[in-house]
Amino acid sequence: MTTLLSLVGEQPIPILLVDRALQPARHILAHTERTHRVARNLKPLLPHADLLPLENAYDLAAIRRCFEQKYHPGMVFNLTSGTKPMAWAGFEVAQRHHAQIVYLESQGKQSRLHTLGFVGNDVRQDARGLNTLLDIKTYIRAHGLQIESHLTFSNGQEVALYHFLQDAVDECLPNLKFPAFEIDFLVRRGNQVAVIEAKDKKKSSRFGIDQLTTITGREYLGIYTGRIWIVKNMPGKDLLDLARAYRIEVVQVSIQDHNTGRWRLTPESQRRLSQVLDQVLGAPDG
Repeated sequence: MTTLLSLVGEQPIPILLVDRALQPARHILAHTERTHRVARNLKPLLPHADLLPLENAYDLAAIRRCFEQKYHPGMVFNLTSGTKPMAWAGFEVAQRHHAQIVYLESQGKQSRLHTLGFVGNDVRQDARGLNTLLDIKTYIRAHGLQIESHLTFSNGQEVALYHFLQDAVDECLPNLKFPAFEIDFLVRRGNQVAVIEAKDKKKSSRFGIDQLTTITGREYLGIYTGRIWIVKNMPGKDLLDLARAYRIEVVQVSIQDHNTGRWRLTPESQRRLSQVLDQVLGAPDG
C-alpha cells in the first residue's frame, strides 16, 4: 500500500496533481495553521487523505520527529511545497530510510514530476511529463470555491472571444459568478489555467487589473493562475507598466462581421491572442 506524505503550502494544485499522478492508497497532508485552509479545501477531492497538523513550520527537529513517527516502508515524500525546514526534514527522513522523493516542476507551463531515489550514497533522479489530470471545475473546487457558469454574453466582443477560445484551448467556461467577484472567461490547456478579463470600452481603466489581481489572489484562485487582460484599445504606459508588474498579459483585439451578427475576432487579433495563450498556458500539444 503506497502512502504519500505531502507538504502543504499555499497552493493546492501541486498536491492534487501529484496525488492523481501517483494514485496513493493513503495521502498524509502535513500542514501548518496558516495552510490548514488549503488542506481542508483539498480533503473533499482526496477522500483517502488525512490531515497532519504541524505546530511550527520552522522547527526542523520537531518536524523531523513527526515525520519519523509517521514513516513506514514504502512511503513517498512529496516535497514540492511547504517551508524550507519542512522540506529539509522530509529529505532527511527520506534519505535515512532510502525512501522515494517526488517534486513537481511547473516552469515552462508544463507539469513534470521529478523522482529521487537513494542507492547507497548516490541519489538517482529522473523526470516525466504529466498528462492532463484535472478540469476547470476540479481546479475551482481545489481552491474551496463553487462554480456557477452561464452561457450568456453582454457584447459582441465576448461572443467573438468565446467562439475563438473554444477551439484555442482544451476547456473554456464563460461568465462565472462567485460571491465576491465575476470572471469573464476561465480557460485551461493541459493542467494550466488562466483567468481572462475582457473589456470593450474605448478607454481602459485599472479596473481590469484590479479584477485579475483579486481573482488570482492567495485567498481565491492562487498566484499560479494565469492572468490575461483583453482590451479594445491599448492602455497608456502607466497601466501597461502596472499590468506587467502584476504579471498580466495585455492583448488588444478587434471584431469583424458586425452587420451579420456573426461576431468573430479579426485575423490579427486571433494571432495576438494565440501568442499570449501560448505564453500563459504553454503551447498546445502537437
